[in-house]
Amino acid sequence: MEFRKGDKVVVVEGGSENPGTEGRQGVVFYDGALSGGLIAVKGIDGRLRETVQGYRGYTADQLRRL
Repeated sequence: MEFRKGDKVVVVEGGSENPGTEGRQGVVFYDGALSGGLIAVKGIDGRLRETVQGYRGYTADQLRRL
């Protein structure tokens, strides 16, 4: 499945990199075309954490479009 910037998504599997994020919703910030397939999703964490640490990255099979 292909995701584009601005797509609303829900995390279906956080994996070992993002434990505890299953069921959270966010918006695709970067589609992963140049980053080896990792899709950056904003809105998973609070603004402060995302500003300091950046957006979380997921593979396409870990997300579902809303």
